[in-house]
Amino acid sequence: MSSLPIESVLEELQSSLSLAPQVILQAPPGAGKSTFLPFTMVKEKWFTGKIIMLEPRRLAAKNIAFYLASLMDESVGKKIGYRMRGENKTSKETQLEIVTEGVLTRMLQSDPELTGTDLLIFDEFHERNLQGDLGLALALDVQAGLREDLKILIMSATLENSHLQDKLPDALCISSQGRSYPIQYIYQNSVSKQTLIIDLVKLIKRAYQEQSGNILVFVAGIKEIKQCESLLADYFSALQDKVLIAPLYGALTLNEQQKAISNCDSGIRKIVIATNIAETSLTIEGISVVVDSGFERCMSYQPQSGIGKLQTQRISEANATQRAGRAGRLSAGCCYRLWSPETRLNKQISPEINRSDLTSLVLELLNWGVSSPADLSFITQPPARHVETAKSLLEIFGAIDNKGRCTKHGQAIVKLGVNPRLGHLLLEAIEFQKEHAIAGLVELACLLVALLESNEKSSDDIETCLSKPSFAVKQQQALLLKKCQLKKSAGPLPLNYCGLLLALAFPDRIAQARDLNNGVYLLSNGIGVCLLRESNLIGQKMLVVADLAMSDRSVNSMVYKACVISLATLEEFLPHYFTASEVIRWSLPGKKLLAEKRLNLGKLVIKKQPLTNLSNQQKTEAILAGIKQTGLSVLTWSDENRQLLTRLSYAFLQLSQVNYTIDFPDFSEQVLVDDMELWLAPYLNGVTKPEQLKRIDLKGALLSRLSWPVLQVFNDLFPTSVKVPTGSNIKISYRDNETPVLSVRMQELFGQQETPSIFEGRIKLQLALLSPARRPLQLTQDLATFWQGAYNDVKKEMRGRYPKHYWPDNPLEAVATRRTKKHIDQK
Repeated sequence: MSSLPIESVLEELQSSLSLAPQVILQAPPGAGKSTFLPFTMVKEKWFTGKIIMLEPRRLAAKNIAFYLASLMDESVGKKIGYRMRGENKTSKETQLEIVTEGVLTRMLQSDPELTGTDLLIFDEFHERNLQGDLGLALALDVQAGLREDLKILIMSATLENSHLQDKLPDALCISSQGRSYPIQYIYQNSVSKQTLIIDLVKLIKRAYQEQSGNILVFVAGIKEIKQCESLLADYFSALQDKVLIAPLYGALTLNEQQKAISNCDSGIRKIVIATNIAETSLTIEGISVVVDSGFERCMSYQPQSGIGKLQTQRISEANATQRAGRAGRLSAGCCYRLWSPETRLNKQISPEINRSDLTSLVLELLNWGVSSPADLSFITQPPARHVETAKSLLEIFGAIDNKGRCTKHGQAIVKLGVNPRLGHLLLEAIEFQKEHAIAGLVELACLLVALLESNEKSSDDIETCLSKPSFAVKQQQALLLKKCQLKKSAGPLPLNYCGLLLALAFPDRIAQARDLNNGVYLLSNGIGVCLLRESNLIGQKMLVVADLAMSDRSVNSMVYKACVISLATLEEFLPHYFTASEVIRWSLPGKKLLAEKRLNLGKLVIKKQPLTNLSNQQKTEAILAGIKQTGLSVLTWSDENRQLLTRLSYAFLQLSQVNYTIDFPDFSEQVLVDDMELWLAPYLNGVTKPEQLKRIDLKGALLSRLSWPVLQVFNDLFPTSVKVPTGSNIKISYRDNETPVLSVRMQELFGQQETPSIFEGRIKLQLALLSPARRPLQLTQDLATFWQGAYNDVKKEMRGRYPKHYWPDNPLEAVATRRTKKHIDQK
């Protein structure tokens, strides 16, 4: 291995690890932090115990392990090993173990002291992977309470250290410079999102023609990789012996990945098309040119629906730096960017913990023995709403009790090391097989879980996928069978129970057809979903959906994996999923009475049966339910009552801002709808039909929410009118969230200097000063200043237009009047 920049800080790093519990290492791409550093630690025996390095990407973890093992002139699994879900290449000799995903969490849960481990390395921490954040939080807890001697090294290429240092005040920080090879930047803006791939391929062709060396292309996802690959294959068809087009993403086999990563034969130029999997850690041989689309695809969790939203978005400035850095690792390079130099990118990506389903994380924490994420030193605390959503689902599964404590069932799910939904599925399958004597059900469950974990993108029909599982899925099934203490049988699997098993894991995603011909469904959680156009599931009445995502291009979420289920199966095996209810409600716009008995599955209506012989009381309640559904606008509002409601709402807003001593209720529409039984129901006596709604005394109903003392204070602080110098009581016009208006003829305010006010003088009214014909002349909240200034201009104009009316030179000394000059007493 040639000299690398990281070598200049090795001595400082070794000293820091001996002095401090945590060390933060910042080193740009190509410095050697992911390869040369751990290699040196093992070779020079920095530690007597094991080193565990958490690598966020499976592809990088495996390739780093193979590369370092080759430097040791050993096979993987001896001094250098790796462990990831479904694969374990370690032995008693292993000194450096590279792990991914939740493997570190599994190790900590099974052995909190991490016996025999001296150092934990968190590589590429700037990616803010969810498992990295969780692993670090647990490791810091272990370090604080069980293993003061455990060392933690956090490494990144583009890490903003200030936030991390605030959380880890005892950590020492070391910075290593990267290679200094210059990178030339060339910008070319894309015409539009619709032409992005075409524009990108044009840019790749330009880079191929203008530069020498191998090209690394960054795109948002696998779909874009395949589109680029197809277009480039056509373009380079005559040069197929001289140009190698190699895709690179996590689902490829190791041989296919190595094809993209390894050196080409002499005389062949390579174009590697990759997702952001190639941004860090991986060394792709011979790359001197990068072509960057500027986009990435990520999943953003929506807690209100429990569904992720797949988003294609601009990369961050940190991502762009990482990508460009791939071109300057070995020599001067060039980076072509498919955006203009003026385009502004965000500094950093949002941590995954802010945009992920936290069900697994929450269960891990509860099993760890903490009741809240706040009890651990997370670099970023997870959103409270996401945590509550996770707890609700775990309680449904019986993984936690009603006090939020992890149950035995929850502990068993954690031991399985799979997503809580899938862990619950496996454990329930074991019980179902015992109870109902369904041969092969657990074996089918293991295959189903293996398929869903693989995230393979083939048919959306899960039964079809299970009939021809891939080798990788079969391997994972074997591991799960081992965990369930079972062996694979020779008999056929009961595939007809696939839907039942999925319903155990996804009770909120049982789907009922809304449009059979177009594959549109409603889930039991109330979310609309749609099958892909080519799906052979179109036409099925009921499904269970296992994989879906919200899309920017469709009103409904798109279904990627689902299975048929029958209503009879659900009723036979999962009767507790169903609830009976009575719905009695007036559909007020259409003036139709809805009265029926329903069988519900979540938010799905499975069966309906009409209800007859309703009492007047039931009809009155139906009116109330109809108002609740339609909103307050369906009531008959006079101008006086609308003004009263506005006045009450305004009073609440003002009183709440100054913490006034009286208990004044909120009059917002949502609160009024929620509390309708308390204030409106008593005034519905005898109202059984929509046409009778106009009988309701809305004024009395609204004011009934105020006690007598509060009503007196309300009328005093927020009066309906103000008395002006002429003795007239002028109505105040109250407005939503704005200063009330007093519209008054200017002559009626002569002699008054102070602006009329309400709320004990806190609020000066907005004066709309009117002409004798009641046309607006001036708006002011400062009457004294108006008399001294703008009045003179108004007076000149009004004397000509209204000569019969009184326009004194000094309005403050004039007598207020409602009449013309000839009626004014001149005495």
